[in-house]
Amino acid sequence: MKKKILICIFILLVIITLIFGIFALKKDDTVWITDNEFLYDKAVDYIVEQSKLESHDKDKEDYQVFIDYKGFGIEEKDNKKIAYMWILEESYYVENNELQTSTGSSMAYKFTFENNEVVDYELPEDGSYYASSIKDMFPDSIENKVMSFEMDDTKLKEEVENHYSYLDSIS
Repeated sequence: MKKKILICIFILLVIITLIFGIFALKKDDTVWITDNEFLYDKAVDYIVEQSKLESHDKDKEDYQVFIDYKGFGIEEKDNKKIAYMWILEESYYVENNELQTSTGSSMAYKFTFENNEVVDYELPEDGSYYASSIKDMFPDSIENKVMSFEMDDTKLKEEVENHYSYLDSIS
């Protein structure tokens, strides 16, 4: 009888250990830092500069890049800071006194910073690899937010309209 009780206790302990082990593996150990929100602005500045350097329209009249963003969090890992964001970016220029659209995008970004400067950024893959790349790029605690996020473009549109208000009509 004692042998059966010991075997049952042993099996119960193994099951409990397995359950706790699974939860420990699934636990999101991300340590969010809250005093580095300025890194979001640095990431935005970086994207604006990249857009201005790479655009085929950069030399056209009143070429401008407009950005709005949502910050999902910043973590510190291995002496680096990582900012997780959604960035809505649109650029415009003027031709014959009419507003022209240059480029635009709305997507998730993962920025890596060293000494508070952008050293790298990552974008999710397209198509059927999108969901798995989001899962790889973002911590468990925010990946679902990122997957279902939709950026409201109202603020960006207002900035565009304000900047180009000198035009007769904004298309």
